[in-house]
Amino acid sequence: MRVSLVLLVALAVISPVFGQTFSLDEARRRALDSQPALRALELNARAADETSVADGALPDPRLKFGALNFPARNFPGARDDMTQVGVSWEQMIPGGDKRRLRTERTLAEAGQARAEALATRQAILRDVGVAWIDAWLAAANARLVGEIATESERAIELARIALSSGKGSLPDVLAARQLQNQSTDRRLEIVAQLERARASLARWIPGAGSHELPETLPEFRAPASIAVAREALESHPLQRSFARMQGVADADTALAREASTPDRSVEVGYFARSGGRSDMLMFQMSFELPFFAEKKQDRQLEAKLRLAERVREQRADQLRQLRAELEAAYAEWRIAGERLRNVSEAILPDSRARLDALVGAHGAGAVPLAQVFDARRQLIDARMQELALRATQAKARVALQYFEHDGGDR
Repeated sequence: MRVSLVLLVALAVISPVFGQTFSLDEARRRALDSQPALRALELNARAADETSVADGALPDPRLKFGALNFPARNFPGARDDMTQVGVSWEQMIPGGDKRRLRTERTLAEAGQARAEALATRQAILRDVGVAWIDAWLAAANARLVGEIATESERAIELARIALSSGKGSLPDVLAARQLQNQSTDRRLEIVAQLERARASLARWIPGAGSHELPETLPEFRAPASIAVAREALESHPLQRSFARMQGVADADTALAREASTPDRSVEVGYFARSGGRSDMLMFQMSFELPFFAEKKQDRQLEAKLRLAERVREQRADQLRQLRAELEAAYAEWRIAGERLRNVSEAILPDSRARLDALVGAHGAGAVPLAQVFDARRQLIDARMQELALRATQAKARVALQYFEHDGGDR
């Protein structure tokens, strides 16, 4: 059973070796290249560009065929002087600036889609980075538990040798077995974490589980000061997306104001009469009459004004959320760095020194083997803590990169 567990961990760690090693930058690039959400938003923007041309055009004209003034008596064979058949052409003309405003609204929708794509791109870079770091941490822990498994087997063998030579005790053997059982449980936990992390990364990069991750994290440059990051929040892609959304809402409001300007239509026609009588020409115009504006157009305008106000409030709320996320990420990055220095410079050296001292003391018969095992467990925990803190600081740095942008509308 233990051999199979060791093989399970080994396969979980070694299987990516047969694929291609890729860095965090490569993972992000591939995620952006194969991201359907970005393509969908770009297609939406292109569709809006095409629709804007149609929205600015005149409505399609109507061609009418008809017959007029047939006598009811002896219909349909009866005719009189007013009977006529003919054709007419009708064109509806939107009132005011409706055509221009409709075009501007659709173009605003295109701009909103492209702004959403930029915000989505920034979020993907963050989420892929977090998933990649989680996968890296799981793989690093898997390598570490492989070392623990080897040490556990060696500890059991040493305890048995000591017991058989009369220098050890049964509690020492049991303590060694306990260390092995605990490491076995930890191996199973790490394998599960590794598989979950690979599945999460595969959400962004299909087939990511077949790639080998580097053994070390990339070097991150220090983030800008928190004050500089706060000032840049107003131009964050997510805020720009809400600004574009505000443009759409404002265009809707302008169209609602123009709704009171009546549309009109023009119709011309030619009607023929039989019996040598003169043919007839027809020309007429029609207008919409907004007699009930207070119940229709005014209500629609109020609704659009409220919706535009809603977008402004949503944008303000989103800015607050961005500020909170920025503050949290910056604090996480700073505190994780301080904890990492404490672990690397104090906890780990002390744990190693304690283990070495206890190993020497045990060799001299001064301390029981159980204390050596306890010191070994503490060193393992300290090494895992260091890996976890490195990953925590890296994820906090990736979260801060979410707020680093050029403010453009790429």
